[in-house]
Amino acid sequence: MGKQKRTLDELLAQTCEACNECFDTMQGLMAHQSMSRKCSWYKKGKLKAVFEPDPKRLAASSSDTAVQLNDEEDTRVEDFREKLGLSYHNMRALLQKVDSMPARAEWKEEWLTFKDRPGERHLVQFRDVIEAIRALLGNPAHADRIVYRPSKLFSSSARDNRIYTEMWTGKWWHALQSLLPEGSALAPVIISTDKTQLTQFSGNKSAYPVYMTLGNIPKDLRRKPSEHACVLIGYLSVDKIDSTGLTERKRRALVQQLFHKSVKIILEPLIEAGKNGIDVTGGDGKVRRVHPVLAAYVADYPEQCLVTCSKYGTCPICQCPESSLGEGGAQTPRRRTWTLDVLKLSRSKGAKGSSAFIDACQNLNVSGYVIDPFWKDHSLADIHLSITPDVLHQLYQGVFKHVLEWCSEAMDEKE
Repeated sequence: MGKQKRTLDELLAQTCEACNECFDTMQGLMAHQSMSRKCSWYKKGKLKAVFEPDPKRLAASSSDTAVQLNDEEDTRVEDFREKLGLSYHNMRALLQKVDSMPARAEWKEEWLTFKDRPGERHLVQFRDVIEAIRALLGNPAHADRIVYRPSKLFSSSARDNRIYTEMWTGKWWHALQSLLPEGSALAPVIISTDKTQLTQFSGNKSAYPVYMTLGNIPKDLRRKPSEHACVLIGYLSVDKIDSTGLTERKRRALVQQLFHKSVKIILEPLIEAGKNGIDVTGGDGKVRRVHPVLAAYVADYPEQCLVTCSKYGTCPICQCPESSLGEGGAQTPRRRTWTLDVLKLSRSKGAKGSSAFIDACQNLNVSGYVIDPFWKDHSLADIHLSITPDVLHQLYQGVFKHVLEWCSEAMDEKE
């Protein structure tokens, strides 16, 4: 006796969604799914929609007497690829696509030496900062979140109370945008450095990473490591300078000069790119003329003084002397041109690097240990405006002790 004909709905109901095998009864299907390892997990409904059988294909494969669905391996793989929308058909094709993806930036290295100490070599490892910028702006995952033009936000329609949130809402971006050619976009570069101790008890191992991100990217993305919106672009040398035969001032000068020479190598491509601009393909596929400019430098207070060539103990942002830091009045701000002028004028007091030269600089609250700062030729950037607050040392540790003292004076012993 021949098998009874079944409708298309019956065929679909009695077909295993994992292997496309059709069973005569529903009980047979359930027994198959409970016993077969590769198909049992479909009983829980995982990825059910991905492997929904195509009604047209089932109808085309039916016959008058019995229907046997094609369950060959290649057909199942093809169905899987089509329904997931995959552009590759095997593992080799997948790996070829991965290999064809552009790298963020290749690593390079350079050895630095001092003229009077050729035997000492210091390694600087770095990436091309321009390629790193292209990678950040070209990330398709952030294409609809990246901002290329400044804007102004107000709390009401009266426009009398301005709101500052993201970097593109600030005055700095608006002022710099007016200096760029029409149709160009600004790429504010944010640099962060922090020497990190890797071992606590033995080995004395440390690293000096340099990170970069962009102000075009919203801060909620920049803060998430999983978004990969911050790129490691370099490692500064952590090798100690041999202090044999050196005075303390000379040793400090060599340490600070090594830092500035290293950072200059990493950020030097920004000088030309900031002036003339570069063509960048965004994650949305559009090509834009972008001017990358050093906008912010994130560091703790000792590094702030090192970066800005400020005398330690003074303010790296304004010209306030060390003795007046506790006063509430506003002070004259430091500017890039002012610091360079101090270095230039101090040469009349003595040769570069001499004690007379350093004393002349420090009388004006400039360290004097560095003659050629890495930011000297960044004409569109002002390093003193780029410094961000050091929340830990300046706010939590620096202000809390004063608050505690004020509260102690305001309360008596009973309180």
